[in-house]
Amino acid sequence: MPIDTHVRIAAWLNIVLGTLAACVVVLFGSVFGVSYTAAIQQSGLPGAPGWAIGLFTAFIIYFLAYLALAILGGVLLLRGKPAGRVITIIFSVLSLVNFPVGTLLGGYCLWALLRTGPIGSVSVQVNVVRNS
Repeated sequence: MPIDTHVRIAAWLNIVLGTLAACVVVLFGSVFGVSYTAAIQQSGLPGAPGWAIGLFTAFIIYFLAYLALAILGGVLLLRGKPAGRVITIIFSVLSLVNFPVGTLLGGYCLWALLRTGPIGSVSVQVNVVRNS
């Protein structure tokens, strides 16, 4: 089954932006973790309570899982799987609140995935002959 150009673009947008966001999350987590550890070792003060570190770790894992599902949805959509369409629609709706980039991305993906042509539409070529 051939994939529409706009659906292909929506899939690639989800893959690329999901990958970039995952890299940012990993970079943020790494920088925060390393700088926190260095500051605690240098100051000699007691560190943050264990629950705070656990909460931060849970947020990082949550965001990475969220982004992995977005990337998976894009890959499945490129392969023409119905599950990819459903996953991408769900993540497009969720991204609508991320103004302005998420709103544009979510709106475009929803438009690309939910649009349909008229029922029973057939392309017809019409040749007009003019009498001179």
